Amino acid sequence: MLLNQEITLNVRHDISEQEWAKVGAVYRSMDGWIGDKDGPAWYGREGDARHIWASVEPGGIQFCGEVETPIWIGWLTVLCARLSLALGREVHDAEM
Repeated sequence: MLLNQEITLNVRHDISEQEWAKVGAVYRSMDGWIGDKDGPAWYGREGDARHIWASVEPGGIQFCGEVETPIWIGWLTVLCARLSLALGREVHDAEM
Protein backbone atom coordinates (compact mmCIF):
# COMPACT_ATOMS: atom_id res chain seq x y z
CA MET A 1 0.00 0.00 0.00
CA LEU A 2 1.34 3.43 -0.97
CA LEU A 3 1.56 5.84 1.96
CA ASN A 4 2.62 9.46 2.34
CA GLN A 5 6.12 9.50 3.81
CA GLU A 6 8.25 12.37 5.10
CA ILE A 7 11.55 12.83 6.89
CA THR A 8 14.09 15.61 7.39
CA LEU A 9 17.74 14.54 7.53
CA ASN A 10 20.42 16.34 9.52
CA VAL A 11 22.24 17.75 6.47
CA ARG A 12 22.36 21.51 6.88
CA HIS A 13 21.36 23.85 4.06
CA ASP A 14 24.64 25.76 4.34
CA ILE A 15 27.15 22.96 3.66
CA SER A 16 30.01 23.69 1.26
CA GLU A 17 29.74 23.38 -2.53
CA GLN A 18 32.13 20.43 -2.31
CA GLU A 19 29.76 18.67 0.12
CA TRP A 20 26.75 19.47 -2.10
CA ALA A 21 28.60 17.80 -4.98
CA LYS A 22 28.93 14.68 -2.82
CA VAL A 23 25.23 14.82 -1.93
CA GLY A 24 24.39 15.08 -5.64
CA ALA A 25 26.54 12.04 -6.43
CA VAL A 26 24.72 10.04 -3.74
CA TYR A 27 21.34 11.18 -5.09
CA ARG A 28 22.28 9.96 -8.57
CA SER A 29 23.40 6.60 -7.16
CA MET A 30 20.07 5.89 -5.49
CA ASP A 31 17.52 3.43 -6.87
CA GLY A 32 14.78 5.12 -8.86
CA TRP A 33 16.74 8.30 -9.74
CA ILE A 34 14.98 10.22 -12.53
CA GLY A 35 16.90 13.49 -12.44
CA ASP A 36 16.81 16.92 -10.93
CA LYS A 37 15.62 19.32 -13.62
CA ASP A 38 12.69 20.25 -11.36
CA GLY A 39 14.38 19.17 -8.13
CA PRO A 40 15.74 15.79 -7.01
CA ALA A 41 13.25 13.00 -7.67
CA TRP A 42 13.12 9.23 -7.61
CA TYR A 43 10.62 6.76 -9.12
CA GLY A 44 8.32 9.54 -10.37
CA ARG A 45 7.30 13.14 -9.86
CA GLU A 46 4.84 14.47 -7.32
CA GLY A 47 1.41 13.46 -8.56
CA ASP A 48 2.64 10.10 -9.89
CA ALA A 49 1.48 7.00 -8.00
CA ARG A 50 4.96 6.30 -6.58
CA HIS A 51 7.46 9.08 -6.02
CA ILE A 52 10.07 10.56 -3.70
CA TRP A 53 11.38 14.11 -3.90
CA ALA A 54 13.77 16.22 -1.86
CA SER A 55 14.05 19.87 -0.92
CA VAL A 56 16.54 21.83 1.11
CA GLU A 57 15.01 23.45 4.18
CA PRO A 58 16.56 25.42 7.06
CA GLY A 59 16.27 22.34 9.31
CA GLY A 60 17.91 19.95 6.84
CA ILE A 61 17.15 18.07 3.64
CA GLN A 62 13.50 17.07 3.54
CA PHE A 63 12.41 13.94 1.68
CA CYS A 64 8.74 13.39 0.92
CA GLY A 65 6.95 10.88 -1.17
CA GLU A 66 4.32 8.29 -1.67
CA VAL A 67 5.76 4.77 -1.51
CA GLU A 68 5.21 1.53 0.34
CA THR A 69 6.64 1.62 3.88
CA PRO A 70 9.13 -1.25 3.32
CA ILE A 71 10.46 0.52 0.19
CA TRP A 72 10.71 3.82 2.10
CA ILE A 73 12.60 2.28 5.04
CA GLY A 74 15.02 0.37 2.83
CA TRP A 75 15.60 3.32 0.51
CA LEU A 76 16.26 5.71 3.41
CA THR A 77 18.59 3.23 5.11
CA VAL A 78 20.73 3.09 1.97
CA LEU A 79 20.52 6.87 1.48
CA CYS A 80 21.64 7.64 5.04
CA ALA A 81 24.49 5.11 4.85
CA ARG A 82 25.76 6.53 1.54
CA LEU A 83 25.45 10.14 2.71
CA SER A 84 27.23 9.29 5.96
CA LEU A 85 30.14 7.75 4.03
CA ALA A 86 30.29 10.60 1.52
CA LEU A 87 30.15 13.40 4.11
CA GLY A 88 32.23 11.69 6.80
CA ARG A 89 29.62 12.07 9.53
CA GLU A 90 26.45 10.29 10.60
CA VAL A 91 23.38 11.30 8.62
CA HIS A 92 20.02 10.50 10.23
CA ASP A 93 16.58 11.86 11.03
CA ALA A 94 17.10 15.46 12.17
CA GLU A 95 14.49 14.95 14.92
CA MET A 96 16.46 12.13 16.58
